[in-house]
Amino acid sequence: MGFANRTAPAVVAAGDTARVVHLLKLADRNFSSKPDSSLLYATQALALARRRHLPRQEAEALEYSGWVHYVRGNYQGSLRLYQQALSVAQAVGYAREVAVLHTYIGMVLQAEGAYPEALANNLAALRYYTAAHDTARLAYSIMSVASVEYHDHHYARAIAYYQQAIQLLKKINRPRGLNVSYQGLAIVYTATGDYALAERYFQLGLTLFRREKDRTNESVSLNNLGDVYTKQKKYAKAQSYFTQALGLAEANHDVGVTAACCTGLAQLGYQQGQYAQAQAYARRGLTLAEGINALPVAKEACLVLAGTLAAQHRFEPALAFYKKGKVLEDSLFSIEHTAQLDALRSQYEAYHRGQEEAAHRYRIRQLERDQRISHLTLLLVLGVGLSLLVFAWLGWRQYQATRQRNRAQKQAQQAAERVEQLQNEARLQQAEYELGFKDRKLATLALAAMQKGEFLHEVKERLDVIAQSANEEVRRQLGRLRLSIEQNGSSNKDWDQFRVIFEEVHPNFFAELRRQFPEVTPNELRLAALLRLNFSSKAMAGLLGISEESVKKARYRLRQKLQLSTADNLVEFMMRLDAASLSGVAASRSQE
Repeated sequence: MGFANRTAPAVVAAGDTARVVHLLKLADRNFSSKPDSSLLYATQALALARRRHLPRQEAEALEYSGWVHYVRGNYQGSLRLYQQALSVAQAVGYAREVAVLHTYIGMVLQAEGAYPEALANNLAALRYYTAAHDTARLAYSIMSVASVEYHDHHYARAIAYYQQAIQLLKKINRPRGLNVSYQGLAIVYTATGDYALAERYFQLGLTLFRREKDRTNESVSLNNLGDVYTKQKKYAKAQSYFTQALGLAEANHDVGVTAACCTGLAQLGYQQGQYAQAQAYARRGLTLAEGINALPVAKEACLVLAGTLAAQHRFEPALAFYKKGKVLEDSLFSIEHTAQLDALRSQYEAYHRGQEEAAHRYRIRQLERDQRISHLTLLLVLGVGLSLLVFAWLGWRQYQATRQRNRAQKQAQQAAERVEQLQNEARLQQAEYELGFKDRKLATLALAAMQKGEFLHEVKERLDVIAQSANEEVRRQLGRLRLSIEQNGSSNKDWDQFRVIFEEVHPNFFAELRRQFPEVTPNELRLAALLRLNFSSKAMAGLLGISEESVKKARYRLRQKLQLSTADNLVEFMMRLDAASLSGVAASRSQE
């Protein structure tokens, strides 16, 4: 469970803005202890800022409103408000607020498990703070990046980022920021099994959050301590901290922390063999997490439910929850996500190298300037007799400096080219990810249609069995019912949805088939699409709502219409046809 950070609003001019500035200060003063009051003040400030056309204050009021929605677990509402604020801030060139909002958007996306998007927003904020030399907010951005690395199970990177943030915060003497960094480190230490350090840092944070009446982070600390004690099998302490955290989160209307507490109590009950209690907490945690799209918490709740049900020998529902949990885990840590994260890391590392090279060039210029001053002083002391020698030496130094600058410029150019290459790779990976997503969606639609067809086929067989022992009137009614199933079982709506997704994945396939074979019927187009996907005859029978024997006949008729011999493979023909259609699309795009 991560820790929340906020910064005070920017100071603005007096006069007409005095009232809205006062309201924003009240919103900031109450955001951790009284979120309802903070939201009220922010809403009033937003209305006033819009009425007086104060875009900067409007962005800050939206930011505070988004924060309260985030604390309450309304991630979608929070994200919507933050994005509105970002649009306002970008429109007026409010660069500092743009960076702040990128940080908060990354925070919400991280809570939803969208780690590549979260990292992209955090790095955008980090680049601004680096350029602006804003050490405090730079440290907080680095902590946000560290949190993403932790959730992506890159613990060594997370520790390195947290330590980097700690060094920056020590330089500017920010105790609260240091405490948040220590809490982040404690979370990583919990994951790596260093429970003594984790407990120490969590307790330090709990003391400070209670002193500041920061109820949000206090509940987070309590929940994390419960998790540490659960992992050490200190069940009585874990129960106490989880219960305190749950009560505080419910009082704060913090749905996200409430879901995490319920999942922690479920894990605790499971380890103690209290399966009924564990299931109740896990189901509540899952419901809350799904309601706010908190995928990491939902995944943990599913896995706990699977464990408790399996322990009670209820293997069928246990398997269902286990599969659901693994699907959520795959969505969080898929190959596509990993590739996106690696690409973003590479972009940041290239940017960081560029910053170091710029600093190096600056130091070279400073050194040259200092050396020139020193040489001119020496020239005055030694007199005109040494002037030619001094000028010759300066000329040589200038030549060396020029070479160094040229070398640094070349390295900077190479770094920029590398960044552009990584961006192109990231865009390509995104396109591949979207194509893979459509492929999976296509398979899901096909599977659903196949299951529906198999179910209807089973229903018709059951009707036939019943009709054999029924009277004439009942057989007549069953016959009409069976006819209705046959006429309406294969839904055109299902096929239309399937066709839309199929044409996104395999563009121009149908057009190419009609171009070469104009006499192909709509039913044969469906069969061709399923053949392109290499479905079995049984699967195609379920999808088309016909028997396997009918599928074989349809394949034979299609083979004749396509003028294929018995030696030709029908599936391979469809794949070659699809490749030809893709080549045509590429050629037309290149001509455009």
